[in-house]
Amino acid sequence: MKLHIFNQNFKNYRHLIKNFFNKSHFRVADKSPGIINFIYLIAGWFVLIPTPVMKMKIKSLKIILVISTILCACVPQGDHAAEEDGVIVTISVAREVLYNQRVNSSGRLTPISELKLSFKTGGIIDFISVRDGQVVNMGDIMASLDMSEISSLMRQAGLGYEKALRDYERVKNLYEENAATREQYQNTLTALEMAESAKAIARFNLEHSIIKAPSDGKILKVLAEENEIIAPGHPVILFASSHGQWLLRVPVTDRDIVDIYEGDSAEVTFDAYPGNIFHAHVYEIAGMANPYTGTFEVSLAVSSEDKRLLTGFIGKASLITSATYEYTEIPADALVEASGREGTVFRYTRNTAVRERVRIEEIAGDKLLVTGGVSAGDTIIREGAAFVSDGQRVVVYE
Repeated sequence: MKLHIFNQNFKNYRHLIKNFFNKSHFRVADKSPGIINFIYLIAGWFVLIPTPVMKMKIKSLKIILVISTILCACVPQGDHAAEEDGVIVTISVAREVLYNQRVNSSGRLTPISELKLSFKTGGIIDFISVRDGQVVNMGDIMASLDMSEISSLMRQAGLGYEKALRDYERVKNLYEENAATREQYQNTLTALEMAESAKAIARFNLEHSIIKAPSDGKILKVLAEENEIIAPGHPVILFASSHGQWLLRVPVTDRDIVDIYEGDSAEVTFDAYPGNIFHAHVYEIAGMANPYTGTFEVSLAVSSEDKRLLTGFIGKASLITSATYEYTEIPADALVEASGREGTVFRYTRNTAVRERVRIEEIAGDKLLVTGGVSAGDTIIREGAAFVSDGQRVVVYE
């Protein structure tokens, strides 16, 4: 019974109090629903109090109503007005830019003339007179085979040549006196030429049983040891000329290789020289992909910039391709959300936020280069974009 009375009287008091505030110049019924409901609850509670007590509490109820009215009046008019006008945002105008594609990669630094020096013939290594990192001059003897066998072969070829020469001169004299046939003369001539060729081969092998420095340079690595038996052509010394340039060999994907041409510029950095940028250009491009990695090797000719460079430095390269693309540039803080290369921004149109999907092509500092969705001249919402929704009214902060 009391509950029924409470519900009925609560509704009545709610109606009366609401009419009171609607007629007042505060018009707080629209502004502070939490406080008004609190007043309704207090008014209903007084209904349940017995009549004698109710009379004693009338003054308290009046005080509560006055305080509540004051609290409601304290609600700032501007807050509600701002809510009706829309979210405050800042804007920026998108513009069209021409962008040279950049390809980033890293690779190993090597001399442009890195040679693997070896012996022409096999044998026992007699001595190696250089060590890793040693600087040598052109013509310096760096290694040699044991010459016992090679010298004997040289002597054998010399003796064979001398015999063939004697036979040829003897038969030639007989042929001139008609004492030898023409066939015998031709056979001794052929034998002499063969002996001469064998002697030249032996001499060539003897010369290449010694490894000499082909130019001024540095020993990168000694790959063999003295007294080892080594096969013909097996690398003994890894040599780099000091007159050549440095090459940074970097792998590039098939998507990027089509935009790279010989002569394109590049910027290279090394951990050994933090903060220094080394200028480079594309020296050569591989004609086929690496069968193991599927990438194409691009060699960059790096200028030393008067710095000491060493083989094996790992460099980070940024290749500036000659291919030019047209993109739309927008501020990076205009991006609301992104997934992979797809992103969302809001375009400002007639005081309304319109959601647009864009494709992020490049990130250039605090700018995004995009395609689709927006174009040059469009107004993009920057600050405040995270607080608006598609089609919502917005106010530009000036």
